[in-house]
Amino acid sequence: MKNFLYRVKQKISKTIHPLKADLDTFNKGYSEFLSTGKTSNEAYLAFLNLYCNTNGKFQEAEHKKAIQNNPPKRTEDTLSGVIGSYTSGDFHSINNTLGKDGYIDLHRKVSPELVKKLTNFALRTETTTAPKYDKKMVYDPAHPVSEIYRFDMQDLVNNPDIQALIMDPVLINIARQYLGCEPIFDFPAMWWSTSFLKEASSEAAQLYHFDLDRFKWLKIFIYLTDVNEDNGPHRLIRGSHLPDAKPTELLKRGYARIPDEDIAQYHKKEDFIVIHGEAGAVFAEDTKCWHKGTPLRSGHRLVLEFEYTSSMFGSNYPTFEIKNASEEFKQFCKNNPVYAKNFRF
Repeated sequence: MKNFLYRVKQKISKTIHPLKADLDTFNKGYSEFLSTGKTSNEAYLAFLNLYCNTNGKFQEAEHKKAIQNNPPKRTEDTLSGVIGSYTSGDFHSINNTLGKDGYIDLHRKVSPELVKKLTNFALRTETTTAPKYDKKMVYDPAHPVSEIYRFDMQDLVNNPDIQALIMDPVLINIARQYLGCEPIFDFPAMWWSTSFLKEASSEAAQLYHFDLDRFKWLKIFIYLTDVNEDNGPHRLIRGSHLPDAKPTELLKRGYARIPDEDIAQYHKKEDFIVIHGEAGAVFAEDTKCWHKGTPLRSGHRLVLEFEYTSSMFGSNYPTFEIKNASEEFKQFCKNNPVYAKNFRF
């Protein structure tokens, strides 16, 4: 679904329209969103164009308005979760790094037991594959037929181990601190990347790009396989999430994939970051940064991703139907109505 949305965005955002017209369209569409909970294509196109025309400043201003009536919850001084315990000072340090660099490698891992459970789930659950995403199949590591295998979000949210991660207080508080409000759990994603193709694939997000689903968001990634230089490490450009950080010449292309040689003309070599990690490694990123996956030379890569946001204006992802939930998860959602607003039981 996400790649289909990307192709639509790319197609409709080739031309950056005049600022006044986009502001009018956005304002009308945002009013409709507040009434219906849905974002029109026209409003989203204006949203994209306003990002490119203001180099991100418009979205930052809208985010600050959107969170005015959604203060973050107060938490204990120390929180414990799947990657250990963190103090308020730890969270403050993480947030400072995220704000400055746009990413942080947490240098901690989820347990090998959890990695094994999620990997086994990924080896028995149907996926869809590029290029049409119209056929379901279980990934066979011995016989890959696509560069990317994507899991259905509904299958993910109904997995009990993923539900436990969705409730994790440490991951939630990292997002809470970064967004400056009580976060909304936007969606989970999980996918296999393979060495089926030996060149960069747009479908597998292996060319530099930025995301723009919402006003502001944070993604937390968990590597579920060892990731080294051969099997597709995540790459990003440090600090490129900030307003005015992207070259105007590249933003004129709209919501586009950018070749490495074009990106290299405008950013310092030391800001090109590569994230390796063992299975279970966790990192967080504001994917307004230029980022991409690396084409795999061999093997495969399995990644789990969560997105947290401050507002649902933007891409129209589905509400999640929870058919398999523990009493703990049901009670958690009841106690956290903002965070769990996308779940239905």
